[in-house]
Amino acid sequence: MSPRDSRDAWPEDVPPGTFDVIDGPVQGQPGCTAHMTFVCPNGKRCGVLLGPVFVPRPNPDALNVWGWNGSYDAPTLTPSVNCIAEKDGKPTGGCGWHGFITNGEFR
Repeated sequence: MSPRDSRDAWPEDVPPGTFDVIDGPVQGQPGCTAHMTFVCPNGKRCGVLLGPVFVPRPNPDALNVWGWNGSYDAPTLTPSVNCIAEKDGKPTGGCGWHGFITNGEFR
């Protein structure tokens, strides 16, 4: 991943690997202590909720919380990030990338 980019808005041409971590809980998401926005290997802007441990979605309308090592420079998330692009034959708005973020690198 690129060095952390904490600008409020990113220009359209930011490269894959650009990311930012924003501290703070998200209402209605138990276990969430921060969230990460990043440009995935597919060149799309993606985001995940972060916490000290993985928390599966408590209901179908909620989101997972990924386990995060707490690093702002070389984040590791568990488990893998699976940004589903389609479910039951319908687009979800996801980018379709499935992989790991380990020590600040996409795998």
